[in-house]
Amino acid sequence: MRRLLALALLCTACTNNDRAAPDSTNFQAPESHGPDALLLRIPRAGGIGRVYVYPKLDSVVWTVDEAPSLERVLAFDPDAGTIAYVDSKGFPGRLDLRETDVVRASRAKLTSLASANGSDIYGINSKGEIVRLNPTGGDWHFKPPIPARSVFTQPNGELLIAANKGSQTVLWKVRPPDDVAQDSAVLPLSGRAVRTQVGDRIYFSVDSGLVGVKAKDLSPAGTVELPGMVRALAPTPSGDRVYIATAGDSSIFVVDRYSGNVGKAVTLPGAPIDLRMDGLGRYLLARFPKGDSAWVIAIGTNRLVGAVGTRWEADLPAITPDAELAALGAKDVTLIDPDNLAVKSTVEGGARDFWYFFAWNGFRPRPEGLDQPVTFPSESVYFDTTASSTPDGSPLSPIARDTSPTVVVPGNPVTTGFTVSFAALLDAQKAQQLAGTIVVNGTPAHLVATNSAGSPIYRVVLGPYATRDEADRVGRASRRQYWVFEGSP
Repeated sequence: MRRLLALALLCTACTNNDRAAPDSTNFQAPESHGPDALLLRIPRAGGIGRVYVYPKLDSVVWTVDEAPSLERVLAFDPDAGTIAYVDSKGFPGRLDLRETDVVRASRAKLTSLASANGSDIYGINSKGEIVRLNPTGGDWHFKPPIPARSVFTQPNGELLIAANKGSQTVLWKVRPPDDVAQDSAVLPLSGRAVRTQVGDRIYFSVDSGLVGVKAKDLSPAGTVELPGMVRALAPTPSGDRVYIATAGDSSIFVVDRYSGNVGKAVTLPGAPIDLRMDGLGRYLLARFPKGDSAWVIAIGTNRLVGAVGTRWEADLPAITPDAELAALGAKDVTLIDPDNLAVKSTVEGGARDFWYFFAWNGFRPRPEGLDQPVTFPSESVYFDTTASSTPDGSPLSPIARDTSPTVVVPGNPVTTGFTVSFAALLDAQKAQQLAGTIVVNGTPAHLVATNSAGSPIYRVVLGPYATRDEADRVGRASRRQYWVFEGSP
C-alpha cells in the first residue's frame, strides 16, 4: 500500500502543469484545487485588454496594450496560455497570457477559421487549400481534390474537410501533417454544419433535415427529418442532444443522439433566428426574430423561463461560470438570475467591451517550495536514448550520473538550473520510446531512473537549463504537456 501511495504522489508531482504567473500580476488567489474562473475584456474598438478573476471585476490580474478589436474567440490553450481569436477585420491571431503579447497569425485572409486547442489555427485560403498556422512556425498546407468549403477541427488533432461538388457534399478526414486523406464520405448537398463539443459527431443541415456523421470513421450517424429548413443548431456540451430552430416554426426541436428520435423541446411565442448553448449545458438562449431580446430555456426541464432584453453579439448574451445570465445593453452589462430573470447586478460601461469567459490556473501564485527538486535516497542513472546497444551488439549499461543523494534544506534549496519533465513511467521501454519522440532544437529527451519504495521509476526530461524562461520555451516548443521544476534531473 505504501508503495502504491508513493508512486501516486510521484506521478502527481511530475505531471503538475502549474506555471508561475506573469511578473505584471500581483493577485493573491486563495488556495484552490481547480482552475480559476477568468474573464477577458477587450474594448470592442480595440485597446487595453484585461483579465479579471470572475466574479471580482475589480481584480485585474493581466493587462495588454493595443489589443485588437475582436470578432470572436476560437479556443483557449491552457498549456501554452494562448487564446486564439479572429479580429474584426477577419484576421486570426493569438493572445499570449504568459508573454503578455498579441500576435497576428496570418496576413492573408482565410475563411472557415477554426481551432481546437487555442494554438493551431486552421483556415481555407483563396485557392480552397487548408492552411494550418502554428505558433512555432510549422505551417502546413493541404490541397483537397475539390476546393474546400469548411474545416472542422477535432480534439484529437484530426481535421474534417467539407467541399461541394454538384449536388453532393464530399468529406475527407486528414491528420496533419499527413497530406493523404484517411477516410472520405459523400453526403447530399448540405448547408451549415455544427460539431459537438466532444468532437465525435458532425451534423450537416440538408433539405428539411439533418445528416449526422461520426468523426471517427465518417460513417452515417442517422438522418433526421424536420418540418422546415434548419435555421440554427446548438448541441449540448456532451453532444447527447442537438437543439434545432427551423425557418418559420416557433418550436425548438431536440434530437437525441443515442436514439435518433426527434421531438419538440419547447414552443416559443415566435420563431427564433439563432440559438446559443450555455458552455456547461444548463441553459439555452434563443434570439428573438425582431428586436433586442432573447428567450431563456432551462435545459434540464426544457422549460421556457421567459424573455430578457439584450443585444445579440458574438460574445453576449452568455451564461457566466457562476450560472448568471450576462445580458448586453446599450451601455451596461446586466447580470440576471436565469431561473427567475431577477436582476442581480449591473456592470456599468460593460457593453463597451468584448467578453470572454474561460478557466485557467496560470495566474495562480505557486506555493513556496513547490519548485524544489524531488529527491530519493537511491541512485540515479542516465540513459542515452540515441542508441540501444554497443558496437558488438551487447546492451548498453546505464551510465552513473550522480550516486550520492541530494539533500534539500527547507528554505535554502539546491539550485542547479531548471528541468523540463514530460512523464514518469514504470516501464523503461515505454519511457525510452516516449523520449525518442521528443526532440527540441536537435536535443532529444533523456531518461532519469530512480527508485521509490523498491520500484523503479523512469522520468522523461530535458535539461537542466539556466533559467525558468528558457525551460518554459523548450517545453512549449516540444508541443507536449510538461512541468518545469527547479534543480537538476
